[in-house]
Amino acid sequence: MFGREAAATLGIDGDLGDKDLTILLKYLARDRKAIATDGKVVKIIGSTEDVSPISTEDRAIASLKSLIEDIERQLRALESQIAASRERSQKAVESKNRASALMALRSKKSAESVLAQRMDTLFQLEQVLSSIQQASDQVAMVRVMKDSAGVLRGLNAIVGSAEDVENALESLKEEMGKVEDLGSVISEAGQDVNVTGEHEIDEEFDALLRQKERAEEEEAVERTKQKLAELQTEEKLGANGEEKPELSTGESQIIPTANSDPTPPKSNGASDILRSEAQSASSANLNTASYNRRESSHAILES
Repeated sequence: MFGREAAATLGIDGDLGDKDLTILLKYLARDRKAIATDGKVVKIIGSTEDVSPISTEDRAIASLKSLIEDIERQLRALESQIAASRERSQKAVESKNRASALMALRSKKSAESVLAQRMDTLFQLEQVLSSIQQASDQVAMVRVMKDSAGVLRGLNAIVGSAEDVENALESLKEEMGKVEDLGSVISEAGQDVNVTGEHEIDEEFDALLRQKERAEEEEAVERTKQKLAELQTEEKLGANGEEKPELSTGESQIIPTANSDPTPPKSNGASDILRSEAQSASSANLNTASYNRRESSHAILES
């Protein structure tokens, strides 16, 4: 039976020869570990099964399968015989040959009776084989269940009792709580550092802003002084080309002398405006310096 199935799988008509079959069995059993054989019975080994020798149960199952295959061949032959007898009887009837027709019908009836018996036998054998396979599956299932029970027993022994599990969970929660507490402390320390750094940054920004304001005020004062000097130069070069007395750049008012007229001379409007701007810029510069000194004193007291 194995030879015929192997030949069909390999695409060979008929059965394998004895030499070819022997070589194939040797290769599968020794090199591939895919079968177990005793020379008469071939047992195919699954990928997860261990190679075991042929047992009495294996021989009984092989004999049963071989018998089922023989009966199936007989059934196919009987069906062919019945079909041929039916065809002969029809031809005999057409040719009005009564004797041939009756003989063909008797042969057909006999073949049908044997076919019914063989079908009953095949049904019984298939039931027996199904029961054997079911029992074999149950044995394998029970074996697996026993092995699984042993594995579970070992794992439960490692885990311990329910009390041990509860203690482990409590310890885990306690350690996780410690980690959270440490994280909170570290976060608070980081916030304090950030607050201190922000205060220092604000102070530095204020100092830069004050420095920029002082620079802008000094630049405005310088521009005002330059414009005042230009206007005084223009006044010297009057309409008659006579030079007038030169005024100092920082002079803000005319001081009369003992021989001079107490009434101050009339001044040019633009010159007065520039002198007023210079005085305002100087006053703003003094006020900024005073404010900076006060801010420095407060910063020293806070620190």
